[in-house]
Amino acid sequence: MTVLPGWIADPVLRSAWDLIRTRFEQAGLNVRGKVLVRPATRDERHAIGALLGRTITSDAVRVDLAVLDTRLNERSGVGGLEAVLAALYGTPPEDRPAVRAARDESRERPLQLAAELVTAPWSSQWIAGLRRTGLLTNRGDSEQTIREAATVLGELTDTEGAPLAQSRVELGARLLGDAHALDRDRLLHQVVMRGLAATAGVPIPDGAREREDLWAKHGVEPDLLSRTCLVWGLRVGTGEPTARRLSDAADAGDPVHVTEWDLRRVGSFAVAAGTRILVCENPRVVEGLAERRVDGWAAVCTAGEPNLIVGQVLGNLSGAGADLYYHGDFDWPGIAIANRVITRFSARPWQMTCDDYLQEVRSDGPALAGNQVEPVWDHELGAAMRSHGRALHEETVLALILDGLAASR
Repeated sequence: MTVLPGWIADPVLRSAWDLIRTRFEQAGLNVRGKVLVRPATRDERHAIGALLGRTITSDAVRVDLAVLDTRLNERSGVGGLEAVLAALYGTPPEDRPAVRAARDESRERPLQLAAELVTAPWSSQWIAGLRRTGLLTNRGDSEQTIREAATVLGELTDTEGAPLAQSRVELGARLLGDAHALDRDRLLHQVVMRGLAATAGVPIPDGAREREDLWAKHGVEPDLLSRTCLVWGLRVGTGEPTARRLSDAADAGDPVHVTEWDLRRVGSFAVAAGTRILVCENPRVVEGLAERRVDGWAAVCTAGEPNLIVGQVLGNLSGAGADLYYHGDFDWPGIAIANRVITRFSARPWQMTCDDYLQEVRSDGPALAGNQVEPVWDHELGAAMRSHGRALHEETVLALILDGLAASR
């Protein structure tokens, strides 16, 4: 351990040394410039005087770093200012401009690589976002992440032909040799997501549903099995295995879950002319239909907010000419879902009028919560819900729904 003379290591000099060290580091370890030191006590003035080799009588003194460095080289026994500071603090002083330059170079290196590997018109927006957020800053894997992102984006943004339908697991394994490379908790997922948003000219998605929608626009699903759509009595397609399985379930009166895997194995979503399908929000409605075996109807359940598979099933059915009817919860989230299903898939409301609500709403029912949503099909319903302030859920009116369906055969 280096032992410094008392006129250097005097504890009362600590605040002065702090100022000197800061100025020296800011100057890039060059002994130039001056530091204004304001000794607060007589002891501090004497200590600074001993350090500088002159008498200090004023309340402020300017310390010339070059002069101090020369004095330390001559008398410290350890060297000049840089060596003395290292001995005083136990760590070498930091060349701050060099550190900033290295950090800037480290930050820019992966971005420069991104500009070299991805030259599409949208790449500048993608790169600007990466620079602004600092996602890749101070990461040892930043350049590898950019190379992998460029590989993925290169395939997904290829405009030749329709996108190849695949899962993220398939995509990661095939392109990168890692089935989990594009998992949501990976940095690569965030970098690629920003590229897809730049490609589409949309803001960065901030919700899980929006993120999956953006992936889906490029033919990518999280996987082919985890998300499902609950259906009952549904008959589609012709002779494919999935179509036969749905027909068998319809014959047996059994509800069945349809996956992305199933949808890919249905060549056509052809449905019999006049097929009526109830789109409901709660699985209990499907269970009630199956228990009662209501004839003349099929059902698709959104299970709350429709996922991509539900959306694909409803889109296929709507496109095939099926008659879709919707019933959901009389609460604000339920009205929002109803609006989307009715607007996007040309569904008709089923027992979702203002009168339907008023006949069954209870004063002791659950309170309405969340942001108000105006029903696109019945503005009087919105006014009635605001007036009563109570929700009415599907399970509460299940018997009325089933009776109405049975009576409409």
